[in-house]
Amino acid sequence: MKRWGIRQRVLLVALAPVVVFGIAAGIWMVLHRLAELENGLVERGRATARQVAATADYGVFSGNTESLVSLIEAARRERDVSGIMVSSRDGDLVVSGGELSPEAYVPGRRPAGLALIELEHSLMFVEPILRSAVLDDPDVFDGLSEMPADRQPVGWVLVEVSRQRVDAMKGDFIVTTAIVVAAALLAASAFAMRISQTVTGPVREVSRAVRRIGEGDLTARVSVFGGGSLRVLAEGVNGMAERLLRARDELEARIADATRQLRSRTDEAERANHAKSRFLAAASHDLRQPMHALGLFVAELAERLRGSEHRTLIRQIEESVGAMEDLLDALLDMSKLDAGGVTVRRSEFPLQPMLTRIVEDFAADALQRGLRLKLRATDLWVESDPLLLERIMINLLSNAVRYTQRGGVLVVVRRRGASAVIEVRDSGPGIPPEAHDMIFEEFYQLQNPARARGQGLGLGLAIVRRLTGLLGHDVAIRSRAGRGSVFSIEVPVVAAPVGRHQTGEPEPLQVPLSVFVVVIDDDPGSRTSIAGLLASWGCEVLCSANLSEARDMMRQRDKVPSLILCDFRLAAVASGIDVLDALLAEQSGDIAAALVTGDTDPQVRRMAAARGYPVLHKPVRPARLRALVQQVVLRQQNPVG
Repeated sequence: MKRWGIRQRVLLVALAPVVVFGIAAGIWMVLHRLAELENGLVERGRATARQVAATADYGVFSGNTESLVSLIEAARRERDVSGIMVSSRDGDLVVSGGELSPEAYVPGRRPAGLALIELEHSLMFVEPILRSAVLDDPDVFDGLSEMPADRQPVGWVLVEVSRQRVDAMKGDFIVTTAIVVAAALLAASAFAMRISQTVTGPVREVSRAVRRIGEGDLTARVSVFGGGSLRVLAEGVNGMAERLLRARDELEARIADATRQLRSRTDEAERANHAKSRFLAAASHDLRQPMHALGLFVAELAERLRGSEHRTLIRQIEESVGAMEDLLDALLDMSKLDAGGVTVRRSEFPLQPMLTRIVEDFAADALQRGLRLKLRATDLWVESDPLLLERIMINLLSNAVRYTQRGGVLVVVRRRGASAVIEVRDSGPGIPPEAHDMIFEEFYQLQNPARARGQGLGLGLAIVRRLTGLLGHDVAIRSRAGRGSVFSIEVPVVAAPVGRHQTGEPEPLQVPLSVFVVVIDDDPGSRTSIAGLLASWGCEVLCSANLSEARDMMRQRDKVPSLILCDFRLAAVASGIDVLDALLAEQSGDIAAALVTGDTDPQVRRMAAARGYPVLHKPVRPARLRALVQQVVLRQQNPVG
């Protein structure tokens, strides 16, 4: 009933009283009529029995059966009387007429007070035959017989009345009453439906209009007719729809205007973003070029002045250059992460060599600060991007060493289920709980309000958060003010290959670097700096600015180089990859080649990897350049095949 509509409810209200009253009245009429028929049958039977009993005393007393037969035949003319029997005082049959049931022939004296016997299809009425007062007069008998001495019945009259006609009348009346009640209910239902239509029709029309309005059709209207509340309701719905239509038109106009403004601002933002991307690309290349040259010049200077009294000054210059390179790398890393320019290359590798290399890089800095820097050995292998994971660990360890004043820093790896948890623990000043989330924001530094240059830019942990999100690793912090900090990275563990439980990394071999190297770079500073550093290591160097110049100089030298280093972006149309392809196609022998570029576009790395060329990003660290040259020397000394 809760789901019924207004029409069903109105019909229920209209029909329920009619149905209840009609059924109740029909039942009452049927019961009343059936009772009347039943009572009439009983009364007729009882009256007939009494009438026969009142006139049969003389015939029974005198034994005149002919008068009794005449009396019975006259009484049988009454409706529904099927049979009559007259018996003596002792129950012996005197005379009978008509059809009687077997139960009528009961021998012996009938019990006193028995007046009505109900059978399945008939009723039997029993009346005693009493001696009349006339028969009590002695003169009547004139001494012929002896007078009875008591007032006991002289006989019995039994009248059987059939129920067949009355039962048929009852059935007919029930059927007739049911038909009359059903017809009355149908007429009432038709009338109620007609009334409900006139009452609920306008309401249902309003509901349909409201539904269409709710679905967005604000042109829906309701027909206004009648008066009173229905007219007020229809006019109210139409007025509401009109106001909603005007409001929608106004809102659409505002949205269109806001959309135009947003599109204009989006275009401006896209232009600004493109300009920023062009600026970062230009800055990445233009800033890396002089930094690259400066770093190599300082490294060459350190080689030339090794062991002199200027070593302290050179070391300070190297530290400043290293700090500038770190800041530049951090800014450019953030720009690449924001632009989605970092590609994840997952592989399986042991943790120990990477962690050993990172800890050794920070050992001198920790020793200078009077800190203990330790690494607990591990034999776990993990699945991740080794370069990005190494960048994460460098940032975490750099922060730990930078902000710890006394005590030490510990790097430890713990197994937790299917993951390896790499932790960097320090005894520094700690971080209050309310700052645990803020320290991962860009340029936020908890203990550097003056923005001291030695404390960095505040981008290390922001890069950690971006890189861990990119790799799908979890980064966590446990720290309290004054109690130190623990930064942890959770990395998936993989099974180590058989026979490769590597726990350390062999020291690089120090070999003489007397090889012939060709350097191709259109920037004079970069070209001169890398050539000078290679020469200080004992290399024979040939420098050129483009492909044709390199080709001519190599023909004049008439010597096959061991290594060709080429910048990716040259002043000529051809790229560094095209230059390397052309030179290697013209030369014979085993020649190594590598790209040296300030372009950080991942596409450059993919193009170089497709050709098998390693990539050194400017500014190139002297250690990485020396490692590349050593690999070339070792390959020449130990050729494969």
